[in-house]
Amino acid sequence: MNSNDSSQFEKNVDIQSEKRAKRIILALRKIMQHMDNHSIRLNKCYGLTVPQIICLYEIYEKGAMSLSLLSKNVFLSMSTLVGVIDRLEEKGFVQRIRDIKDRRIIFINITDKGMEFVCSSPYLLHNRLNDNLQDLTEIEQINLANSVDILVHVLKEL
Repeated sequence: MNSNDSSQFEKNVDIQSEKRAKRIILALRKIMQHMDNHSIRLNKCYGLTVPQIICLYEIYEKGAMSLSLLSKNVFLSMSTLVGVIDRLEEKGFVQRIRDIKDRRIIFINITDKGMEFVCSSPYLLHNRLNDNLQDLTEIEQINLANSVDILVHVLKEL
């Protein structure tokens, strides 16, 4: 292979890489559109947003926790999370509980009404995704999860 062939090969590799990057970006855009549409349906049906539901499920599954731990677990900033918890508390789904020893520490816990909501809402996004993933083999599910993890890592670097 001479230098001209090598240069042409490198250009072709770059073009293919750009095409794959564009394909990934467009796929992410489609995912965001699906999430937005799902969020709109959730808000219409249940009067809750996706972040509110994610927080509610996290507290339901893991029990009472501090705002800072919840923030880390659901990948929301503290300022965003405070608003989310305020709205959930107004609707009676969660309650703030002060630590007995240190009153500055506040835990968020799910209420009976919040538990009822979680138990009676089987078709939220992660449940529907789980149902659809059953069409894939276990290896395909693992590969998909690993690929998404890699994508998240790559996007962190942007």
